[in-house]
Amino acid sequence: MEFKTNSSDLVKALSHIHGVVEVRHTLPILSNIILEAKEEELILSSTNLDIYCADRIKSETSVSGEISVPASTFFEIVKRLPAGSDVIMSTSDSGNELILKCGRSKFNLSTLSTDDFPIISENDLTINFVVSAEELIRMIDKTKFAISNEETRYYLNGIFFHKAERNSISFLRAVATDGHRLAQYDIPLPQGAEEITGIIIPKKTIFELRKVLDDANGDVSISLNENKIKFAFNELKIISKVIDGTFPDYTKVIPENNDKTFKTINNDLKDAIDRVSAVAINEEIKSKAIKFSLDSNKLYLSVESQSKGSAHEEIDINYNGNKVDIGFNSKYIVDICNEVDGDEVDISLLDSISPAIILDKTDENLFFVLMPMRI
Repeated sequence: MEFKTNSSDLVKALSHIHGVVEVRHTLPILSNIILEAKEEELILSSTNLDIYCADRIKSETSVSGEISVPASTFFEIVKRLPAGSDVIMSTSDSGNELILKCGRSKFNLSTLSTDDFPIISENDLTINFVVSAEELIRMIDKTKFAISNEETRYYLNGIFFHKAERNSISFLRAVATDGHRLAQYDIPLPQGAEEITGIIIPKKTIFELRKVLDDANGDVSISLNENKIKFAFNELKIISKVIDGTFPDYTKVIPENNDKTFKTINNDLKDAIDRVSAVAINEEIKSKAIKFSLDSNKLYLSVESQSKGSAHEEIDINYNGNKVDIGFNSKYIVDICNEVDGDEVDISLLDSISPAIILDKTDENLFFVLMPMRI
């Protein structure tokens, strides 16, 4: 195998695919990246058995072939090469090494045969549709913070993509929840997605996909079945297994009768929470509770710490309803406020023990639910 390619193209492709590689794996081939040189292109691929990534770049191929090299070492070398320089790679006479040359630099890397490299098949993906990269980025960004890290409830360790209806209109919906907060984002149902029943895309896949989406030009092609999903754009494709589990009926936790609604300036609310929470820094998670008290055009915020004291602040709001006190995890409500793009945030309550609904009025497709805490 022998070929020449551009260092900038190579490092960009590697940045797309090397993140799924597990450096210390019981199968040595899974710590490697596959290089396949043919005609005028170089195909780079990696997998961890659950996610398969492949990207392709232009190359001048003298001798076609395929080999694997240690992913971490290869990436560390390539990203240190001069930008835009020519990189020449070839296999040694024995076939046990990859020789990389760039300018006056030369590297000899150990290799493994690609015979045992597993590939996740994409031939059985029956549902196919297209979404814009902008829409997919927004679906991920507005929900991923609520993904659960609790391994015992593995079915919450991802984002639930499914078909949903709102006001008799069909949407493609992304939902994530950790049992304490819920984030939901809708886009118009793409043509071809009518038969989607619902899949849970793992957190690892979501984060690897998000890292590369900024490089997407235009649309992203999505193909899936009940076990796998594929994302493809430019010359890149990511194929991932989905979580084998049932996402809970999240609609049961969405309150329908919250009648105590107020608006406030989003940044003012976040700043006030940050200030009063200062007395609880470095304490246990249960001490991160912040008390919201609504009463006659005022929102009173307070935090009590047994060891450090207390803090209080008030914010002017437009509210003339009955008085209500409710507690929230201060971090959770700030996380939600960080995803509100508008200047104002809308919060609706029922009582001190029922979930709150939080809305960004500048985006009707965005929806949050926050569970209360005891105070």
